Amino acid sequence: MIHHLAADAFAPYGKVLDSTLQVDDSAPAFHSVSSSFYRAALFDPGEDGEVDLLWVTYDRTEIPRTLESHLLTEQALIPISGSVVQHVRRPDHRDGAVESFLIQPGQGIVMDRGCLHTTTSVSGKALCLMVSRASTTQDLADSLGHGVEPTETVYGPCSSSDDST
Repeated sequence: MIHHLAADAFAPYGKVLDSTLQVDDSAPAFHSVSSSFYRAALFDPGEDGEVDLLWVTYDRTEIPRTLESHLLTEQALIPISGSVVQHVRRPDHRDGAVESFLIQPGQGIVMDRGCLHTTTSVSGKALCLMVSRASTTQDLADSLGHGVEPTETVYGPCSSSDDST
């Protein structure tokens, strides 16, 4: 089942970024007829981390068998064109079941450090802006592209029934 993205439902995994949410009066903001801005969220790249902005494309609808989790950083995902489904799992939440959330352009998420996740497109190619930690991006690229053992990323099964105990 794919859930519509809502802050309360996604809370065990991180924060929801939604351009229709109310502005927090304690955060910097500016509003005018011609231009407005407000803080959607602060991003934590972890101790001594450098923020990395990435263009990411997704063109798969089948859920992979493994999920990834980043040990040192949060990770944000914001669809620009095309909708995506974010599949997330926490072994300590809902018996470790995978939950899936539809994220449409104009929405986004910031996943907590340690959240197991993977992303699929809804139909065809989806372009997203991802915010991560520079060293985690390098770690993931080395692991996926060159078979190097990752140090900042861990992989886990998509299903809690695949967990070995």
